[in-house]
Amino acid sequence: MEQHGALGTLVFPGVPALGTEDLARTARGGDRGAFEALVRRYQRRVFGLAYQHLRDPDEAQDLAQEVFVRLYRNLGRYDPERPFEPWFWRLAGNVAANYCRRRRAPSLELKEDAAARQASPDEVSLELAVSSLDDGLRLPLLLHYHADLPLDEVAASLGLSVSAVKSRLHRARAILRTLLAEEGP
Repeated sequence: MEQHGALGTLVFPGVPALGTEDLARTARGGDRGAFEALVRRYQRRVFGLAYQHLRDPDEAQDLAQEVFVRLYRNLGRYDPERPFEPWFWRLAGNVAANYCRRRRAPSLELKEDAAARQASPDEVSLELAVSSLDDGLRLPLLLHYHADLPLDEVAASLGLSVSAVKSRLHRARAILRTLLAEEGP
């Protein structure tokens, strides 16, 4: 067994590493090992997206778990003729939006206090500004800048055109600039 890459991905000698599309097809066919490999491949990015969306590690863990439960339940709906990642991130985005609508909103003061204990004032300001964005602006921002998805994949994940994603990112950045400038010294 060897470790490859910055995150120490395990590679077993003699076992070919499957691509994401192959794993998705195999998992769709009922292979639990392939599904577990998909979870391992996406768990950090999904948790990171959930944490950026919610700013609470426990809630983010619950949301990430719900994303993978929903993935397991909906793999039969995945069309193996189409790319997996946009379909997956669309599912994750929908689950995140529904989760946020269902959960009760904690008070802003509690968020500010918790964030202030863990981060610098600039980070707190940015986190609060991002969390204040509408879902329609926050989700493309998080998928592009936090999950490192290219614009075309963000567009496919959200069912938007690339120009619509660019427009939403532009509006989100403008709002963030305004919010952060207001809080400046």
